[in-house]
Amino acid sequence: MTAMPNNEYIALFGSVTRVMKVEKVLKREGIAFTLIPSPRMIPSPCGLAIKFGDKERAELERILEGNKLKITHLYLKKEGEYEKIY
Repeated sequence: MTAMPNNEYIALFGSVTRVMKVEKVLKREGIAFTLIPSPRMIPSPCGLAIKFGDKERAELERILEGNKLKITHLYLKKEGEYEKIY
């Protein structure tokens, strides 16, 4: 039985200030993520994004909602392309 790959998500937040707040909250809560420059193929006004996997998605979204932090745009990376989720 082969393991399913861990899908990679890219979340945008609209401003550097918001991304920094998100980073602080996620670190405090122990959620696995990476702060990255926004991929060139994805339009982003602030230039920063948060990358995370399937395992973290539900918990990450719950924590952000509880802290009144909203993901502006969410993308799923598939075969080198970015598919917009919302």
